[in-house]
Amino acid sequence: MTTSVPVPALDRDLIGRLRADVIASTWTVENLQTLISEGALSALMRDSRLPALVELAGATDPAAVLTRFFILGLPERASALNEALPTLGARGLESLGLAATIDEAEAASALVMPRAGGAPKREPKDERDEASASKAPSLPTMRDPDEEVPEPEAEEDPWMRALFDLRPHAATLPGGDHEWWVASDLAEVQTGKPLSDDHVLGIGGATLTLLEMTVREHVDSALDVGCGCGIQALYLATHADRVVATDLSSRACALTQFNAALNEAVIDVREGSLFEPVEGETFDLIVTNPPFVITPDSVRGAAGLLEYRDGGMDRDNLIRAVLRGAPACMNEGGTLQMLANWEIPADRNPDTQWSWRVDSWLDGLPVDAWVVQRDVLDPARYVDMWIRDSGGQLMARADYERAFTSWLADFRRAGTGAIGMGFVALRRLDEAEAASGGKRAYDLSLDGHAPRGRDVAWALASLRAPELWDTALTRASDVREERHYVPGSPDPELLIMHQGGGLGRSVPVSSSVSAVVGASDGELTVGQIAAAVAMLTSVEVDDVRAEIEAPLRDLIRWGFLTY
Repeated sequence: MTTSVPVPALDRDLIGRLRADVIASTWTVENLQTLISEGALSALMRDSRLPALVELAGATDPAAVLTRFFILGLPERASALNEALPTLGARGLESLGLAATIDEAEAASALVMPRAGGAPKREPKDERDEASASKAPSLPTMRDPDEEVPEPEAEEDPWMRALFDLRPHAATLPGGDHEWWVASDLAEVQTGKPLSDDHVLGIGGATLTLLEMTVREHVDSALDVGCGCGIQALYLATHADRVVATDLSSRACALTQFNAALNEAVIDVREGSLFEPVEGETFDLIVTNPPFVITPDSVRGAAGLLEYRDGGMDRDNLIRAVLRGAPACMNEGGTLQMLANWEIPADRNPDTQWSWRVDSWLDGLPVDAWVVQRDVLDPARYVDMWIRDSGGQLMARADYERAFTSWLADFRRAGTGAIGMGFVALRRLDEAEAASGGKRAYDLSLDGHAPRGRDVAWALASLRAPELWDTALTRASDVREERHYVPGSPDPELLIMHQGGGLGRSVPVSSSVSAVVGASDGELTVGQIAAAVAMLTSVEVDDVRAEIEAPLRDLIRWGFLTY
């Protein structure tokens, strides 16, 4: 493991200057999307920075300089940073601990990219110039592939290297738009080195998934467990009167405090494991993307424990610990939303028998639960994914194969046939509800749109829907039906119901379910419609009810029908 750099200084004066400068530079997500093409931005999401480096070659406006420096990890002259951040300046960046001075040789190794036919040469004007040229970096071709090697800058204009990945992040939430700047540790794509064991992640795909699916109703209190760089807590601060963020990593806590100060958010940051720092307190909303990766001790011993993804517990028991501990920290009616994974034994079908383990963790808890398995990986794919996540492309082949085989052998010994990946949403019951027991729904995948906060809120509420047969349902306005016929047949062989909004699902249904959905305009109850369908099809009412009950409850949960 590499050694992490010191955390940024919590100097509110300098942080205020940085904030003023990035705002003045219009270094925003919207501007970034004009500076870099969609293809280059997509490549960045795949951890490939070269397309963006090529596109930003030679650009001198502040937003371009800051993008090259912080996001792409390219060294910049102090003079360029002074222009991009006129209030803070390069010295201020150093004082905050966001950047460091490097020598010419380091800059050259970071900047130079081979050109076809080699770099053009120039003749030194005199011996002094020749000596300077020998130590100055060759032309950074990221700036301009056709530009000749410039004169070396004066000694008082040194090269600077970013120590953190600072980037703009935008979100549209209830109440308006928000633009944030979020600092996190540099990744391997920027440093070319393995991650340190206390590495703090930035904003990735899993982060965005949890941000999108979090219920954004106003609450009195909210808790972010395992806060990392603090982006979840920043979101919570827009609709919660009080926000607490916890993390076992002191480095993560420091970065969350820095980002809260940079974005003028009030967040109570506490160091500690899971719910320990908030023992005895309760919250209306809890969000967490915990370090749930299932890592065997053999791999931990050889490669160390990456705090951002490995909670140090055996097997998948970290998720159990979160689920079992959460209700004590939730107010009645409060919500927990989390990303998770769970092991599926080799003797169980990962598509139809995956929920038993999560169900056992929830057993006896005073909560309703919606659990979704969005993906399932066989152990080999799971191991490869997480080794590559932690710099596998930088490992020697022998080290990679040693870690892979050790990890895979551990899954075989445990009898694990697959690993389910998805999310869990809980709602804390009041005493009366808890007396009758919690209700749970398990969904395999949700082909279509990723669920948003309102979808999650509706799914949880639907578990307490009124008695079905006495309820008048209303079909969502975006629901359409597709029918498939065998040529010459008057009756459809297959009916598929499509949802234009909401979760964007497409669901095969029976003709009886189709008839009930079609007649659900808020006037007749489901029981009345079922009786009419039974009469028209010459089928017993009880048989129609048995056929339509479970599918209708699913369609309600997914938003095809409301009540």
